[in-house]
Amino acid sequence: MSSLQVIHRIFFGFNDERDIYTRYLETWQQQLPDFEIRFYNASNLPLDLNPYTKALSELKDGVFLGDYYRWWLIYHYGGVYLDADIEVVSGEKFRAIISELESSEYEMIIGIEDKVNGGYTSHAMAGKKGAKLAKFMCEIYENLGKLYLARKELLISPKLAQLYFLDQGEFVETKGFCGDISEPIIKCGVKIYPKDYFSPLSVGLAPVLEDLSPNTTLAHHCASSWWESGSRFDKHKQAFQQYQPLLSDYVARSKSLRFRLKSLPKRLFIKLCFPHGSRRRAWAKSLAQRLISFGLR
Repeated sequence: MSSLQVIHRIFFGFNDERDIYTRYLETWQQQLPDFEIRFYNASNLPLDLNPYTKALSELKDGVFLGDYYRWWLIYHYGGVYLDADIEVVSGEKFRAIISELESSEYEMIIGIEDKVNGGYTSHAMAGKKGAKLAKFMCEIYENLGKLYLARKELLISPKLAQLYFLDQGEFVETKGFCGDISEPIIKCGVKIYPKDYFSPLSVGLAPVLEDLSPNTTLAHHCASSWWESGSRFDKHKQAFQQYQPLLSDYVARSKSLRFRLKSLPKRLFIKLCFPHGSRRRAWAKSLAQRLISFGLR
């Protein structure tokens, strides 16, 4: 087994929280039977590592505690990190990506989470032991001080990852975000994959299937577990508690007559007002998808 054929899965289960993500875990086991899956919780992670981990463990905030440990595990052990709500769509393609990482000089792989608003896929990544990006991210959390008190506003991991590239002098005008790329690129020892590889679903009030392609390898199902009751994402969060969809469910839904009728205004709007290749096109498409998502709820 390759040293990178290890998937780290973190689920703390504080306050008797139920692990509802086993449907996605089954896709890992089915698609990647040759990968070792390591399970982590409060009993086998060092919760007293630093002020951040101590504070978040006392608060029993498993979501933001996991934001630190995913990078910590990559840095200390290497391998793959996947959020519990990640579906492995193509084990063959993902295996090839990991094999290429192992044989290449770059240290990590990561994807794009949001083409319009920026952010990298802290929900799905892989790296070699000692990777510089993983070390950089660990150091951010280790030096936050009291900023953890505003974690839901300030400590959004996909955005924090942009700081690594900004610190290296890359993508300065876009605050460390590489933009909407159509092909993988390598910067600062990291191979960055386009959104369709790891994030075919777009985040909104409810996920919308926007970037499915032959390249799609993983799918993040955006469980919204870190939002409280009463938030604008609460309806989706409650629905997710009852049913955990797979990518095939979204594909079937997109073919329904109801969805096609709902999406017709979006398609016409994009085609007529934003020609292909326009820099405004991606922004307009994202906005329209969110309006469709709201209408389908």
